[in-house]
Amino acid sequence: MNARRPNPFPLLHELALQALGRRVVISRKARGLSQADLAHLAGVSTRALSALERGKPAAALGTLALVLDALQMLPELSEVLAHRRDAALTEYAVRRLAAR
Repeated sequence: MNARRPNPFPLLHELALQALGRRVVISRKARGLSQADLAHLAGVSTRALSALERGKPAAALGTLALVLDALQMLPELSEVLAHRRDAALTEYAVRRLAAR
C-alpha cells in the first residue's frame, strides 16, 4: 500500500507560493519566453524553474532571485522586503529610539 504522507506545509503559505509561481508564469509568458528560455537566461534548470512556477515549497530562494533578475523584476523583491512594509520593525525601531 502506497499511502501518501500529508503535506505538512500550511495551506495559506502554500497558496501564497502558488500565487507567486503564477506571477512568474505570467511574467515569463508576457515576455514571450518558454520555460527553457527563462531557465537559460536565469542560469537555473528547467526543473527548478518548473518547481518555482508551481509554487513548490522546496523551490530555492536563490532560484527565485535568479529568475526575477532574468525577468528584470529583482527590484520588486526588494520592494516586498522594504523596511517600511514591516509594521513590527517600525514599532521596534520607535521603541528602541524612545529608550535612548
